[in-house]
Amino acid sequence: MAVSKLMSLKEAVSRYVEDGDTLYYGGFQIMVPMAITHEIIRQKKKNLTTVESSTDVGGLDLLVGAGCVKEIHTAWIMNWYVKAPYAVRRAFQSKMTKRFDLSNFAAASALIAGFLGVPFLPVRGNIGTDMLKHNPVDLTVVKDPFTGEEITVVRAWNADVAVIHAQVADTLGNVMSWGTRGVTDEFGAMGAKRGVIVTAEEIVEPEVIRADPDRTVVPYFKTLAVVHCPWGAHPSACRGYYGLDIRFSQYQGKYERNAELLPKFLNEWVYGCEDQSAYIKKYIQKFGQQGLDRLKPTLGFKPKFQVDYGFHDPGVWKGVPQYTDEYIKA
Repeated sequence: MAVSKLMSLKEAVSRYVEDGDTLYYGGFQIMVPMAITHEIIRQKKKNLTTVESSTDVGGLDLLVGAGCVKEIHTAWIMNWYVKAPYAVRRAFQSKMTKRFDLSNFAAASALIAGFLGVPFLPVRGNIGTDMLKHNPVDLTVVKDPFTGEEITVVRAWNADVAVIHAQVADTLGNVMSWGTRGVTDEFGAMGAKRGVIVTAEEIVEPEVIRADPDRTVVPYFKTLAVVHCPWGAHPSACRGYYGLDIRFSQYQGKYERNAELLPKFLNEWVYGCEDQSAYIKKYIQKFGQQGLDRLKPTLGFKPKFQVDYGFHDPGVWKGVPQYTDEYIKA
């Protein structure tokens, strides 16, 4: 019997994110799970470890600045519009948060290894760097059993829970996404031990997703919770729904720059909003409906080639005898 996994964001985080968990933190410049980020902060989850290949627009910066994260394993963190993830920098320099860096390819390979269920994968490009010196947790050097040469290997990353944002999901937990998205969301999600929490712009019937399976990035059996959450990636973008809110990213970034100012932003925009709907209402009150309207994309950029998967009915073989060959002996 099909079971609906649709629930509120508050319930999803409360039920499936535990203190001390390792999270795969999705998105890369766009599709950042900002609504989930805010809810984790509201619920004061602590001692979290994050793994991600790359992220942007200040989501992880807020999570660290709110005191939720004890350890980061990453290749790249940035907020282009304020030049740096200041809360992450402060937490690392003050030794409040540990940070383990590796190359972009190594981070992606760690997530692919987790997806494949293998303990590690070989990667090139890290030998000769200080990454091996400063990140013995994720990287080491072994001898290639075939050539005898030394090569770096990266351990598999298997988060306890993955948090991602997508365009579409159904109530069963099948998740569909397209266009530029988190470059490793499929691997991070599929490698998660307990499963995935997904926020989605739209909830559709399962038949809609079955009709276009190539865009399904997470199947239902890996999904813990589905949350209907329009604007759930804001201020990052969601392809086909809204673009990157550069002005709000700059606005948020001004608070992130200063340890004394950041709590004011959190109090107003996170703790002061019951949920994502309240956050968007506050945005409209402060910056006007036009602030959101200018983010809406010009639609109509669709694939020129329409795919038809076709359907083959096994019933066409009914009444057709088995083919025989006189040279095949019984």
